[in-house]
Parts: sequence; structure tokens; C-alpha cells
Amino acid sequence: MNEQEFLQAIQQEAQAAGINPLLLVAGIEGLYTFREVPAQELNFQLLDSLILTIFALRVGDTFDTIARQNMEASNLETRVKAEWELTEMDPAEIQKTGDAFLASFAKMVGDSSPVRRYHRKALEVAAMEIKKAQVQFENNSIGAIVFEICRGRLKDNLHLAALFGR
Repeated sequence: MNEQEFLQAIQQEAQAAGINPLLLVAGIEGLYTFREVPAQELNFQLLDSLILTIFALRVGDTFDTIARQNMEASNLETRVKAEWELTEMDPAEIQKTGDAFLASFAKMVGDSSPVRRYHRKALEVAAMEIKKAQVQFENNSIGAIVFEICRGRLKDNLHLAALFGR
């Protein structure tokens, strides 16, 4: 299976399950991180945080692209807003916001990725999409939701049996 086929399969399964495809991919990435951990030993609270972080980073990538494109805009106000969104937040500023999700996100990414202003919006979008999935599946753990989706049709469709066959 090539990358295009993989992405098409993710898109189809996400649509069938009624879940955001980027969220499903983030969930698979999160589960991959725990691939050596037996299912009954999975820490779903930690997995949920990891999935939220990965998903927010993916949403943030989209916001980053938009902001960088807006840096080329002819409108000065648009360029100024784009520049502001691309500004890195320092740890003191993050703590000063009082935003627990942002603080947790910053802790999770550590020094591997700068926290930019658009990440607050990315976290909000990610949280809304996760909440929709939680309500739809009547489960408070996005990790458990993705795990069940992956153990279902995706296990065979994407050849994930070895990874999720626990």
C-alpha cells in the first residue's frame, strides 16, 4: 500500500466513522507510540493527551501555512496579524494566559517545537473535534475511540494487524 492509498483509506474510514481524518491519523500516530504496550496496560489518559497534542500540531501546521501565505498579502493589516500569529510564545507568557491546555501542550512538545500564538486556536479546534467524537461515540477517551476504530476495519484495510492485534 502506497501513501496515497493509505490516505484514501483513512479518509474513507474517517468519513464512515464520522470522525475528522486528521484526528484519526493523529490517533494512529499516538497508538503507534504505544505499539509495544499491551492493550490492557495502555494508559488512555496519557494517550488522550498525546493524541490531542499531535492533532493540535497538525491543525497548527495548517494555520502556519495560512499565516505564512498571509505574510505576502498586499493588505498591511493582514500581514501584521499573520506576523503576530507566527510569533513564538515564551514559557512565562504561556503560564500567564492561565490556559491549562496550552500549558500542557507546551510541556508535551517541550523543546521539539516552538509554541506559536496560532497554537491556542489549533488547540481549540482540536478540542472541538475531539469533543464531537466523544459525544458521537459516547466515550470520554479519544484514545479508546481510535483504538476501537483501528481494531475494526482499519486493522485489515491498512494492514495494522501486527500493530493493533493485541
